Amino acid sequence: MAVKRASERRSDFVAAARDLFEEKGFENTSVDDIVARLGVAKGLFYYYFDSKEMLLDLILEHMLMEIESAIAASMEKKGLNAIERLGELIKCGADITFRSRTIIRYFQKERNRSLHLSIEKKSLEMMLPALERIVRQGNEEKVFDAPYPREAAGAMLFIISGMRALMPEDPSAEDMLRYNKTMQLYSERILGAAPGSLRVYEEMLPPELRRRKGD
Repeated sequence: MAVKRASERRSDFVAAARDLFEEKGFENTSVDDIVARLGVAKGLFYYYFDSKEMLLDLILEHMLMEIESAIAASMEKKGLNAIERLGELIKCGADITFRSRTIIRYFQKERNRSLHLSIEKKSLEMMLPALERIVRQGNEEKVFDAPYPREAAGAMLFIISGMRALMPEDPSAEDMLRYNKTMQLYSERILGAAPGSLRVYEEMLPPELRRRKGD
């Protein structure tokens, strides 16, 4: 059987730890859990890592790389109008956030506040140039009316960040519906888009909530 290279073995540890952190939470996952998931000796873990906190740092790096790659992929798609491209950008961010929601909640705890702010700042910095390009495209297509595209993009990201902070840890259906309606309403106002034109927010809702959106 071929022996795995150090980089592959480290990647295995990172992937296993990320899955376990999502399943059980960071604080409820032990090094023993991680090595048991991989079926390796505990000493091998400490050969590569000083602690599970070191793994968390690597997971964070991977999450930011995923966000960067997803943004690039959404911007490279051909033939999309501005509203469609905005939808792709919002969906890719939401998908990564959903898949990493347990880890993100750990970062949001008060004792991790400075780290959480650092993560959010980096992710928003990645999103800003792409969103500005979309605003400019929408202005050219006459579906947006945003005289200051960069500032409009920044305002949208500010709202996204603020709304996330207001959401409870385990949002109810009503919380989700209210968040969705708020994001669509203020995004359309910031961009000067026609009311109801940013359907991406509605499309991201579960079907049962989508039917209630117009109630």
